[in-house]
Amino acid sequence: MIDRILDWLSGFEHLSVSAPALFWPIFIALGLILIFMIAQIVWVISAAMRAPEPLSEPGFSGPVRDPAAEAERQAAIGNFLEAAHYLMLASFRALAERSVIDLRPDRSNRWIRRTLRSSKLNQELVRELDGLVARTERHWFGDRENSPDIYTEWKSAFEQVMRAA
Repeated sequence: MIDRILDWLSGFEHLSVSAPALFWPIFIALGLILIFMIAQIVWVISAAMRAPEPLSEPGFSGPVRDPAAEAERQAAIGNFLEAAHYLMLASFRALAERSVIDLRPDRSNRWIRRTLRSSKLNQELVRELDGLVARTERHWFGDRENSPDIYTEWKSAFEQVMRAA
């Protein structure tokens, strides 16, 4: 394809000698198209740079400062799976603050579970957390079962984490 374009361009040079009346309009048109394309790119980039920050999604207020408190609010209105998820995050935060795990956005729950299993935390608590994380993920990404049982279990596990870690 590139060879064809280069052959066409080399033939274009002969057009300037054989048919200058055709060569110059084509040359000017190609030059104008090139200038228009560059102007378009500059205009799009400058418009993007001038644009205001996008508004946050409706109902999204940003990161939750206290996931345990948010879990209580969610449980009070009957969103038990959501509440369990917030307690899972609160547990991870508590474990990270106590240097049991390294909490970073690029670390998956699988990595956190593996780190917990190799930690010096009480192995019974580690098994409970491991199972709860697996169940929460299964409900969160699967059937979305909103059972109060998982919230109750997370609440118990979170209290144990706060005492143990």
